[in-house]
Amino acid sequence: MERIRMGPVGLMQRCHFVWDETGQNVISHINVSFSKKGVTSIQFGYVENGALVMSVTYGSSSAVCSRRILRLKHESEFVTGISGELYNGYISSLTFHTNQRKHEAVHSTLESGKEVSEKLEFHSGIFERREFLGFFGSSNRSQLISIGFYVRLMLPNVMAIKQENVSTSRP
Repeated sequence: MERIRMGPVGLMQRCHFVWDETGQNVISHINVSFSKKGVTSIQFGYVENGALVMSVTYGSSSAVCSRRILRLKHESEFVTGISGELYNGYISSLTFHTNQRKHEAVHSTLESGKEVSEKLEFHSGIFERREFLGFFGSSNRSQLISIGFYVRLMLPNVMAIKQENVSTSRP
């Protein structure tokens, strides 16, 4: 199975803990913690055999941070992209794009006169849940450093293509 890395938003650095949540594509929750600087941690909720299973928390598990839980309609909604902004080494803005809508997890406001150092967007163009393969990223004890996702591009149904070619061909 050929997979493509989309992202990351942030920097993948060797000195940090690198994580991988491949194989989990039925996402029901994304739990994001953040401070005034940016994203401090992330955790994913998956549906397995009809039950909610939570991933490990990546980043700081401090209780003094704000928290936002994004809920996806796991029966029909799946991740197709992410976008974010970086400032002073922090992910200061993070949005998850799905086949149905955008979920803004964090958008930190910067001090006046400060500019975002980098804006990044990754859109996969996938049409089916089975093309989304899971998230990857890096973190340390105090923050989420980076996040991206894997996709598997698939050929559309070959029989449908053959039928289209037959119906559009001229004698």
